[in-house]
Amino acid sequence: MPDYTFSAPHKPLLQQGEKVVWPTEGVTLRYSADSLEKVAEIFHTTVENIKELNPDWQDNYSRNGGRYWDLKVQAEPYTVPENNVVTVTVNAPWVEGYYDRTEVSDVPASLDKQARAALASAYYFQYHWFGMHAGFMPFESVEGLPGWLQGYATDGAFYTKFSEFSSFLHTVYSDAWIDDMLNMDPAPFAEGESDTILTIDGDRGSNIAYCGHVFTEPELQPDGSLTFYQVVLTCESEDFAGWAGEETIVPDTATVTTVRLVPTENGWRVDALELPN
Repeated sequence: MPDYTFSAPHKPLLQQGEKVVWPTEGVTLRYSADSLEKVAEIFHTTVENIKELNPDWQDNYSRNGGRYWDLKVQAEPYTVPENNVVTVTVNAPWVEGYYDRTEVSDVPASLDKQARAALASAYYFQYHWFGMHAGFMPFESVEGLPGWLQGYATDGAFYTKFSEFSSFLHTVYSDAWIDDMLNMDPAPFAEGESDTILTIDGDRGSNIAYCGHVFTEPELQPDGSLTFYQVVLTCESEDFAGWAGEETIVPDTATVTTVRLVPTENGWRVDALELPN
């Protein structure tokens, strides 16, 4: 497993630093879901109200993703929470690429140490191996593999043995999350011969309007899970021209995504997490 260091609890700081001004006047609150009924249930409103807030709601539906994207969920401005966080540094010193050895993430301070480590590990894995980039590097190419698989991970990769990779995943994620990832079509990873890891190799861009993210307070649910929201702040103004200028940016939109940790006999496991950008 990687190494971890933890800061003391502190107020959240937006990830773009001094370029971003805290949105004291509130922001537009948005959410994505697979049905309008689900949105209405989560935000204690009606489908009719969601449609009124989103006159173009039908255009926000993606048949490919099966979701309604970025629906406005309340008329009044949303006050961005300022709950304390802890900064967790995850370090995997055996990884060849300098950039990929370390990830620094803020997580809710009210989580216990084991839950903080699990959530920070999930951010690390998803940013480096299942998000901005997908797949392990370095790898040796192999012809004729199924799906998008390109080859098998070699020395210097995050893991080269599938058994060790599986152990990491089961220390961080729920069984259901792992099953979903490994059985995607196409699959990002697969077990190869002699305990090797077959891997894809891909990259994606990020949202240039991203200003940072904070969290609502984790709440214990009747099923024993801890559930809260990741509040992703962006600037959706037509006047936003990127980060090259001298002017500071005030986020105007908050898109919330669900974070869920489930209990096991060996501690908390991440069951739902999307990268904020």
